[in-house]
Amino acid sequence: MTQRSAASTIWHLFMLTQLGCDSESSNDSALSADVAEAGAFPVGAVSKPGEYKGFGEKIYQGYEITSQYVPARDGTQLAVDLYRPKDANGKVVETKLPVLFMNTPYNRRYSSGMELSGEAYPGAAARLIEYGYVVAIADFRGLYASYGKNQGYNRGEWVDAARMDAYDIVEWLALQPWATDKIGMWGCSATGGSQMQAATTAPPHLRAVFPMSCEFDVYPFGVPGGMFPLQGDTKGPPGGSSAAVRDPAAVGVDGDGDGSQLRAAVADHSDGIENPGFVPYRDSVASNIPEQWWLKSSPHTYLQQMKDSGIAFYVSSNWNEGPTKYGAFFTYKNLLSQSKLIVGPAEHCAWFTVETQTGFDIAVEERRFFDYWLKGIENGVSEEPKVYYYTYNEAAEQLWRSAPDWPLPNEQRTKYYLGDKTLVTNAPGEASAQDETTVDYSSTATALKGLQYETEPLAAAVRVTGHPVAELWVSSSATDGDFIATLQDIAPDGTATSYNMHGKLRASLRKEGSAPYDNLGLPWHPMGSGDVEPLVPNEPAQLRFDLLPISLLFKAEHRIRLVVTFAEPVTPRLEPAPMVWIHRDAAHPSSITLPIIKD
Repeated sequence: MTQRSAASTIWHLFMLTQLGCDSESSNDSALSADVAEAGAFPVGAVSKPGEYKGFGEKIYQGYEITSQYVPARDGTQLAVDLYRPKDANGKVVETKLPVLFMNTPYNRRYSSGMELSGEAYPGAAARLIEYGYVVAIADFRGLYASYGKNQGYNRGEWVDAARMDAYDIVEWLALQPWATDKIGMWGCSATGGSQMQAATTAPPHLRAVFPMSCEFDVYPFGVPGGMFPLQGDTKGPPGGSSAAVRDPAAVGVDGDGDGSQLRAAVADHSDGIENPGFVPYRDSVASNIPEQWWLKSSPHTYLQQMKDSGIAFYVSSNWNEGPTKYGAFFTYKNLLSQSKLIVGPAEHCAWFTVETQTGFDIAVEERRFFDYWLKGIENGVSEEPKVYYYTYNEAAEQLWRSAPDWPLPNEQRTKYYLGDKTLVTNAPGEASAQDETTVDYSSTATALKGLQYETEPLAAAVRVTGHPVAELWVSSSATDGDFIATLQDIAPDGTATSYNMHGKLRASLRKEGSAPYDNLGLPWHPMGSGDVEPLVPNEPAQLRFDLLPISLLFKAEHRIRLVVTFAEPVTPRLEPAPMVWIHRDAAHPSSITLPIIKD
């Protein structure tokens, strides 16, 4: 960890004064018995992704939930639930234990319906309590039972008023008599993003985070491919639920018998800003919040702070999710010395589905990770390969694989050129060849209406693992257009399957530049307000853009299909619909590059 800043030191001393606690906590007592001798596993112990035994059994039985307000440095009261374990006699234990904290905009108490967030929210850290952990969950400032005003809903933690809230809660937790001085964080989607945000402030006692399915560079999530709608069509990025829905679902803290504190907190939410507003370009200032919103709320903006923090990261995504899929890969690569990566076979945050379908329990990975970083248990988690991922269509014993790095060191990047409805590895020799169509605005993710190119049935299986890249030479009768490339696995019976294997780019934002972080060597587009380059009607222009990453075995006799479409719901409708051309000749060799893995 780096030394505390002057501001954080002042806050730390303030909390000590208020709470009368010692400046250093100890993880002696019961924890020391759990710690394996350095360098050696206990006899019969197993520690590998998805399997963990012999490193301590369940030592507690159930837990008790209490709640209270915790003051942020400006005095704003933040509602926090605490899940503390019970012993065999049903008594809450006083042993110092590591704390697993989630900072959430989605109701600290209930994840959905009446299911407890600690049990039902992806990551389900309550499963770890009986092994010797405390779980803490806080409502964001200005949401549910917390006081204050929220700006930007589920990214409200990036706004200056709330920027240090997670820091303050982490440091408060580390000072409690039942907590050690080692805090971890967990959660998925926005609560994965809240871990990234907390890490950018580097709380001294935040030692490890497990962010799932969240962004590293937010703009490609908010405006994929730079394909923003016309301002009249929307108020900007989705703001999620409204205060009118959230506030009635808020749960007060203990001791608020007459509900007066909860009513005061809800009243304090007035004049909150649900949505930052229209933010079309990466450098745009939001119309409702006077900030360059995508840069303000993007973890990569604070990359050096995260590197300096020394915090350990275990990042995850699932193959069948949308642009949030990127976040884990970029976070892993840019925090290489302090990170691990796991990728599963489901949709956004759907680790319960992964468990049902494959038996892989992400909570086991959380426990292995936190046992090492928060309890000091030498379970090998820091020595094993850093990357663990699932491959669709593989044999049962090869569905999950480990790798030393990402992208995989043995990938063979192979170009498939667009031909006459074909995908072939030979470069085109024609002097002039192109395909034309009229933009069909009714194209959807499930009904792709565009131009198709596919291989012959494969003579042998082809394993694709990594980031495909499209290089398309295009022209249009209009000065702009949206271009979407989608890969499909075509079975012998014609069934088409795609696990969000798509990429997209608005042609006027095709300008390339150097990314401000390691973007895995993929094409990067600055997409600032000054980067707009309209198409010259009917003149070819090259578009280079990557597709969302994937690990998929295209089986023998299957075909690899590329579908190029030209409209999504955000695409401005022109009348008449423009003509578009995909060029595929020697001077304009359109292609898709696949990262092929050979054992």
